[in-house]
Amino acid sequence: MDNVRKLLGGFFKICGCFDFVIFGLWGFYLSLKIIGEIAGLEGVVIGFAVAPVTFVVVPWYAGIVRDNWLPLLISYGGGMIGCLFFFMGVLIAGDE
Repeated sequence: MDNVRKLLGGFFKICGCFDFVIFGLWGFYLSLKIIGEIAGLEGVVIGFAVAPVTFVVVPWYAGIVRDNWLPLLISYGGGMIGCLFFFMGVLIAGDE
């Protein structure tokens, strides 16, 4: 029974990590796309260089100024779902 718990817990942890990667890259792509619409290629290059700021600020900008809440939902909502899956995996697997 202990092996099944570890296997199922590992599955949820992997799903959580996979979720982080997929939604993170998707959110980053949408952020760069929004910057490209606003500031052009130069903005995309600068946004790619300062990636953490791009990932944090642009989804909020898109939601508040442009009334497009999808990037915020994908970036932050996907991260929350990834946390939930990973935490469920930790709870199921128990102590190592």
